[in-house]
Amino acid sequence: FAMDIIWKFSETTGNEKWKGLTWGMLPLHASGICACTYHFFYNPSSLQFLVELQAFFTLLGNLTVAIAAYRIADSNGWNLRELNPFPKSEVSPEGIAIDEAAALPYNVMETSESELVLAGKLAALTIGSSYIIKYGELAFDLPFSENGVAAGAMVFGIPAITAFLYYNRGKEETGEGFSLPSFGGKDGEGLSMADVKKFGVSGTLAYVLTELAFWAVAFPVASTALYQTTGHWPDVFNDNSDRAAVLAFIFTGANIARLLVPLRLGAALALAPWVDENIINRGGASEE
Repeated sequence: FAMDIIWKFSETTGNEKWKGLTWGMLPLHASGICACTYHFFYNPSSLQFLVELQAFFTLLGNLTVAIAAYRIADSNGWNLRELNPFPKSEVSPEGIAIDEAAALPYNVMETSESELVLAGKLAALTIGSSYIIKYGELAFDLPFSENGVAAGAMVFGIPAITAFLYYNRGKEETGEGFSLPSFGGKDGEGLSMADVKKFGVSGTLAYVLTELAFWAVAFPVASTALYQTTGHWPDVFNDNSDRAAVLAFIFTGANIARLLVPLRLGAALALAPWVDENIINRGGASEE
């Protein structure tokens, strides 16, 4: 329902970037399906992997929604420099222009139904579907079978159907069902290391700090994941299997992080002004 509302909001405002938020919510949709599937089978221990999978989809969804929000903000004139908590001046002509653009009214369309009717439909759909699933499943043996294959089919199948529907919807409206987003840069080419290097030493140091931040949390997260899976904390010094498992977790996380290179570059760009003012030029500022 929320994904559909955002999609329609994109059509109303004429800003296609809002449709990216609908796509960004898809992992969160999958996360919700994980929880519903786990409860559908009455929370058996054999399907505990659904809990970990839900956590993964929640993390992924938070990242994709953040990326979509950045693209929307960027389309409205916002830029990464505004993340600097220590601006050089409290009044910026650029900031005034952005505020004026943000204050412009949205395009509006006449609604086809009242808000009361819409709320009634939502309530009926929510209550009705919940009642049917809760009591209708008792007529089948599947919820009591602890079937991992069926659980996996539900977790991946339902979001896949949702994605397919929005893909067809986008293709019918614009001729393009889905395309990977770009993240600023020149002429929509996306961010690159060249954008970071424009900040000189500050940009390079900011990028190093973002990479160090990843590796600083990688081992604790991997150790916690192993503990949640096996019930004991890893002994990386004496146990080869624990050491291999932790390294496997870190390797998997590193490969996922590689898919988020634009986000990491964006984080470095956001950090660069702060690094420049508080680390690189801190000595010069104190002398003044």
